[in-house]
Amino acid sequence: MFRVRSWMVLSVALLLAVALVGAVEALAAEGKGRGGMMGQTGSLIGLLSMEKVQKELKLTDEQIEKVKQAAEKIRGEMREKFAALRDVQDRKERQAKMAELGNQSDARAREELREVLGEKLMRLYQIRLQVRGAAWALANARTAQRLKLTDEQKTKAAELDKATQEKTSEVFGGMQNLSQEERREKMAEAGKKARAIRTEADKKAVDLLTAEQKEAFEKMRGEKFEL
Repeated sequence: MFRVRSWMVLSVALLLAVALVGAVEALAAEGKGRGGMMGQTGSLIGLLSMEKVQKELKLTDEQIEKVKQAAEKIRGEMREKFAALRDVQDRKERQAKMAELGNQSDARAREELREVLGEKLMRLYQIRLQVRGAAWALANARTAQRLKLTDEQKTKAAELDKATQEKTSEVFGGMQNLSQEERREKMAEAGKKARAIRTEADKKAVDLLTAEQKEAFEKMRGEKFEL
């Protein structure tokens, strides 16, 4: 994944287009330093780089500029850490480290954005919950705490999220040696498969919740938003 720069750029671009960026793909892009978190639907700052999100939040030109500055700052802080993952050969170990660094990036983003966005930050959280999907959301510690998930629910949600990431990663794998035209065709097909995987996983995730939790989860996601 880390060896072919053009392949990573192409795969990340498609994942962004279908709003199905899994943790592995999104964080790997950060490690390559090509676009970093900007343009990645998996990150708060990445979402803020998208014009549709900016309009939804009614960001001013000054706020947009401050977001860009925050993105550069965080990317600079995290670049070497992500780049170091190129040397981690074990896939599962690399994924675990990516997730850990992703959490660090997310925490730094919240710190930087709290002052810039104020109350608008809550709507950004809602948008990300919708974009990333229910499987990811329920595996997120912050969401799990707010919904008061049981240990059993947390375990099942984590297993589902992990399986979804692995399935999505497999769908987009094995294209490194293809020509650009062949990759483009395969990526379109992979995008459809990834959407199906995401839809099925989200349904299973919501089914883990009680009626009360489902109602609370819908409130957490807020008014419907589509990229």
